[in-house]
Amino acid sequence: MVYLFSLIGPFFLLLVEKFLPYPYFIEELYKLFLAKSTSSTRVVIILGFLFSFSEAVFYFLNPNPSFFRFLVVTPMHITTLLVMQYFNEIQLRHKRNLWWLGLTLAILIHYLFNQISLAGSEPVM
Repeated sequence: MVYLFSLIGPFFLLLVEKFLPYPYFIEELYKLFLAKSTSSTRVVIILGFLFSFSEAVFYFLNPNPSFFRFLVVTPMHITTLLVMQYFNEIQLRHKRNLWWLGLTLAILIHYLFNQISLAGSEPVM
């Protein structure tokens, strides 16, 4: 079921982002729940791939799609999910409440990615 949520998530998040134009925050908050749903690194990588695959549909609808952004968006989503999973594992193993640090780092990575890859263009998501 978590695979389905990862695949359809960007479609619903697009609606939310119409009202709250902070994709780095909205998407990473959503992906935090995906990361918390499993302790398997393999599953987290698949979730990141599915999330970025479904988000890629919006890039192809954009009149000026950035091929560079399309190529690097998948590793970015996988990386942010892995960062959040890492801090979730610390929380489970060492009883330290550090999920917020993983979320903060993921948001920062996503924000910087958007700033670098979207310089001079209008974001799709």
